[in-house]
Amino acid sequence: MMARRDTPDAPQGNHQAADNIESILKLEKEAERELSSFHRLSHAVGGFVGTIYFVMLQCLAVLGWIGANTRIFGNAPFDEYPFPFLATMLALEAVLLTSFVLIRQNTMDRRSERRNHLGLQINLLAEKEATSILNAVREIAEHLKVDTAPDAEREELAKDTPVEDIARDLRSKEEEQS
Repeated sequence: MMARRDTPDAPQGNHQAADNIESILKLEKEAERELSSFHRLSHAVGGFVGTIYFVMLQCLAVLGWIGANTRIFGNAPFDEYPFPFLATMLALEAVLLTSFVLIRQNTMDRRSERRNHLGLQINLLAEKEATSILNAVREIAEHLKVDTAPDAEREELAKDTPVEDIARDLRSKEEEQS
């Protein structure tokens, strides 16, 4: 787990943000531990395939194969030019590696969807809290008989946000653009 630096001068918000980050990372690690050993292996392979080390290893393996089958080393070739066995092995490797990468991508997509859902829930809570605060400020102003000019935007913000309506509007605009 990540260690947090506690300093006496650090604002409380920084502690809260660090705690939130640690909580999210902890949840993600727990979700990763719940994956089957096959999925963990798929993630490891999919992660390695996307590195320069894999590219270099792949190039060395193919060059070694070609070298071993063109009598450079003085041995009898086991896969003569045009290297049909090498082509078959590379095609099989491509299918398997694509599957590993897609498995990893699907898991990353699910993690991203969970993060987006969490962010949406936090935003909805923050909107509800802000609406509540605006209403409390309005009530305090009325109680203290502070004359505030009616502001249409302020009144609109003080109302509860109809999430379903916003989602429908967003969906219809997305459909119009596609």
